[in-house]
Amino acid sequence: MHARKQVRDILVAKKMRRWCDIARCRSLDRRCAPGRARKNYWYLFDRYPEIATKLGLHEWSVFERL
Repeated sequence: MHARKQVRDILVAKKMRRWCDIARCRSLDRRCAPGRARKNYWYLFDRYPEIATKLGLHEWSVFERL
């Protein structure tokens, strides 16, 4: 992603939160399977762990209920 660090962190945080929410509750986006959402979340989590900790998310956040 080619963006300033501040902008990139905001965009990654939004994506990470979105994939986590879809994995938790399928009705948010019926076009994406929860398994795919978990895979996308874990990819972002592994790549940007500092953003995840800032959001209060951990590796198993996708299995918690909303």
